[in-house]
Amino acid sequence: MNKLLTALVSLFLLTSLSMAQVWTFDRDFADMQNPHGVVITPDGKIWTANYSKTDTMVVTEGDTLFTNPIYIYAADGTLETTLRVLNFGATKDTLSSTCRGISLDNDGNILYTHNDKILQINYQNHELMNKFIPSEASPLTEAAATDDGYFYVAHVLSGKPFYIFDDTFELFSFVTDTFKTLQRSVIVSPDGNDIYTGSIYSGYNGVRHIQSIDGSGAESEGFAIIDTFGTIYNDTLVHQMWAQCLDWDNNGLIWVGTYWDVDSISFTGWYALDPTQNYAVVDTLGHNFIDQWDGDQAAMAGTGTYLAPRGIAFSADGKTAYTADFDGGWIKTWKNDSPKGPGSSIIPLSDLVVTALEERGNPQIAVSFELKQNYPNPFNPSTTIPFTITSTKHVTLKVYDVNGRLVETLIDQQLAPRQYEFKFDGTNLASGTYFYQLNVDGQLVNKTMLLVK
Repeated sequence: MNKLLTALVSLFLLTSLSMAQVWTFDRDFADMQNPHGVVITPDGKIWTANYSKTDTMVVTEGDTLFTNPIYIYAADGTLETTLRVLNFGATKDTLSSTCRGISLDNDGNILYTHNDKILQINYQNHELMNKFIPSEASPLTEAAATDDGYFYVAHVLSGKPFYIFDDTFELFSFVTDTFKTLQRSVIVSPDGNDIYTGSIYSGYNGVRHIQSIDGSGAESEGFAIIDTFGTIYNDTLVHQMWAQCLDWDNNGLIWVGTYWDVDSISFTGWYALDPTQNYAVVDTLGHNFIDQWDGDQAAMAGTGTYLAPRGIAFSADGKTAYTADFDGGWIKTWKNDSPKGPGSSIIPLSDLVVTALEERGNPQIAVSFELKQNYPNPFNPSTTIPFTITSTKHVTLKVYDVNGRLVETLIDQQLAPRQYEFKFDGTNLASGTYFYQLNVDGQLVNKTMLLVK
């Protein structure tokens, strides 16, 4: 992929970031290979697991089996338990597949994504309580639970079902039978009315917000995608989150773990979004991003550096955060004596993002285009999409529906510098929200428009 590498370009930016960040690095908690999530159970234990298979178990003399255990730590960092086999009534389940995510149910038990199945594990006695195995054998995301005992889980790959199952682990319903995006994480509001997925590897990266159409949670008559946030516009620049992981904190903020440059400006680290303030960023953690190709684990020991956020969990008092770094191979802890909550001050954009440089420190990229809001908006049946480019570039302008399906390509060619306007006709389309995306030599800007008939 043609990704940009991130660098801190001035002492001013370093100073502004340190002012914005009140979480401070505490210590290396656990050395792991590709940790894929971290949670804290009600008894204060820290559970995590690897994506990679790193362990073997003797089956019979001379015969070993690769396993992928769950590791359970005490708060002081002592490894207390390595779970390789789970008791399930009279049978046993061996943990021999990839960890795709780990979360908690409404009672504090573990929801463990064991590649293409969800395992519910009692956090006290470590027994396997239930398992959900969909008919489609494809990797699943991290699961999410509501207060009334429903569980939500999607597939990692696009175009597959998004499930709701009940507290007996029976399939109850679907959010949709064909969810059109790639993601690793799912979180849900306690009442089940608001669902969030981290969208990656797409033209609309960020956090997708799905909502019950009638406010009845899992028992809703249907769900609709109402927004994709985590993409912030500032004049002609786009700042886009590459949402690898989503987690709630104790106060009701949504923490997004994001990395990799995907636009002219990048987010790298963990960012807390406030649902009560239109998902504005009110807190951050970890800006010491290392180039994921050059960084090595040994160099990261004892530092607040990381490569790839893949999960965050908070102690009961909210003052300690545990972060999983997938590529870096560490669980690290961070401290904050005054954790923020909904209604906190919004962090200015200039304190959040870092100017991106071309690979290996070449001169700064000049942004040379502007995508404006369509007019009229809402529209029926047609609207005009204006944009401006200031130098000759290859340009594509595409329209997508809320499921990520391409509706129409309006332009795909080299254009000279000037202002342009393109008509979009929705005569044959259903009412609803549509996305239009401008791509100028690989730099993306997305906006939404509403068709009302």
